[in-house]
Amino acid sequence: MKTGHHSRLTTGIIDYKQLRKVNPETARLAVLEYLKTNHHNVSDAARVFSINRCVVYDIIHKEREGDLKDRPRTPKRQPSKTPSQIEDKVIEVKNQTGYGPKRLSRHLEKHHQLKVPYGTIRTIKAIRKKTPIWREAIGLMMRSSTFPGF
Repeated sequence: MKTGHHSRLTTGIIDYKQLRKVNPETARLAVLEYLKTNHHNVSDAARVFSINRCVVYDIIHKEREGDLKDRPRTPKRQPSKTPSQIEDKVIEVKNQTGYGPKRLSRHLEKHHQLKVPYGTIRTIKAIRKKTPIWREAIGLMMRSSTFPGF
């Protein structure tokens, strides 16, 4: 082997991506433990785990912050998000009337003085459909007098 050339490791390569799928904290701990054993050689750790050096640096920064967990994917601020009171009102009126998004938008503007675009109503319905609150509303609707068989 010539001096000054990097030799690729044929053994000992750890699949960081697979580790991360199982548990992100454990994967980061494994990188940190390896860094301790190789005298904090970032390039070597990146090579062994088949990741970029910037990922290793990110892991080091997360350790300094004191939290190796994943950060939430939702933004910290959502300035254009529809207030929850309006979302609740949309769902309430939707359950009472059974209207679709366009007709519900016109109904809310005429009878409740709420100007909510039908695209927003469609989004609210889609989001709430995935939450237990929406399922509870469906359960209440199914057990009401309009569906006597339930």
